[in-house]
Amino acid sequence: MTTDAIASAQRANEKSVWWRAVLGEYPTGVCLVASRGDDDEPIGMVVGSFVAVSEEPPLIGFFAGRDSRTLPELVSSGRFSASVLSDDDETFCRAFASKAPDRWDRRPFVDTPNGAPRLADAVAWFDASIESTRTYGDHTFVVGRVHDFGAGAGGAEMPLLFRRAGYGSFSAPGETYDARAFIERLRWASMAEREIESLSAELGVEVAVNTQLGDSVVTLASVAPDSTLSTFDNVGAAHPWAAPISPVFAAWAPTARRHAWEEASRHLTGSVDRALIEDQLRGVRERGYAIAGDQALTDRFLRLVRGNRTDRVAYARVWAEIAASRRRLEDDHGVHWGEVAVVQVPIFDEGGDVVLSIYAIGWQHSMSQRTSELLVERMRTAADRISTRIAASRTRG
Repeated sequence: MTTDAIASAQRANEKSVWWRAVLGEYPTGVCLVASRGDDDEPIGMVVGSFVAVSEEPPLIGFFAGRDSRTLPELVSSGRFSASVLSDDDETFCRAFASKAPDRWDRRPFVDTPNGAPRLADAVAWFDASIESTRTYGDHTFVVGRVHDFGAGAGGAEMPLLFRRAGYGSFSAPGETYDARAFIERLRWASMAEREIESLSAELGVEVAVNTQLGDSVVTLASVAPDSTLSTFDNVGAAHPWAAPISPVFAAWAPTARRHAWEEASRHLTGSVDRALIEDQLRGVRERGYAIAGDQALTDRFLRLVRGNRTDRVAYARVWAEIAASRRRLEDDHGVHWGEVAVVQVPIFDEGGDVVLSIYAIGWQHSMSQRTSELLVERMRTAADRISTRIAASRTRG
């Protein structure tokens, strides 16, 4: 090889190294793409190029190197699943990348309706049939039409990321909301001021109005029983909207928003008990309001909400304890009012969406079942009146 040829090869190698180094600054998610071969044995590979292509029709895709030995067999199968790996999956991911003989035995798999294996506890998963393939340079782009998709069984945590040739994760997303929507909800809350003053005096507890905006629940107004005026000291105080907290905003919500509430819990705490959550939401819809128990837990939760910083470890502990305490609140015979500390009643708009809620904090354990039920009915009547005022204001607007 001539000197010029050697120099040219060195420059090409240096360019390749620099290319990879620069791209390495961009973090990517990590997915296991899998299917079954002609012999029905599982086949799969790890990719960092998974992408959503289209919502309508629902299409996903990924890039694989043209020299991949797995790709031809996967394409030949006509189908694939994509399982998003969690930040606990680094060792599992490396086992697939190195084609470890026992890689399929390290984690539980289930088959999609399309017949492709997927991780049972993936952060998210997609089931697709291959729509097209096309080669671009040294990679092939595979596009799949999605037939089914969803989240894992609840045990997965944050998604696994790949950056600078290494694996990692990131913290849960922050709580943000639309300022214009907040101002509109604040105006609606002002219509409830006299109602919550009256309720607080009648119930002898703190009564608040809150709303769900984006991934947060935000306090709009509150009044204590020993106060003659509403206080806006806590206006804007927010906490993550995550199961099992503030279920009235999820109970009547569309499926996608309800799933977001469930997944927010997993982001915060690392897991979610879907059976418990579904049972909770069913109870809320049947009763027409939500309940929560254990005053000490409620007090700890409120201290977190009203604090100046978000302590996610503390949130996770309280979330788990609140979820566990729910089992003591009711059974087939009804609500155990002696265990109830919080009652939350929805306020609907004219379209049937829950836009606000009345939140009674510090429910009196000494009250009888009959008295408790009468006071809840009083809260629901107040909520109906506020709903009527909201609808009228929109008509005038």
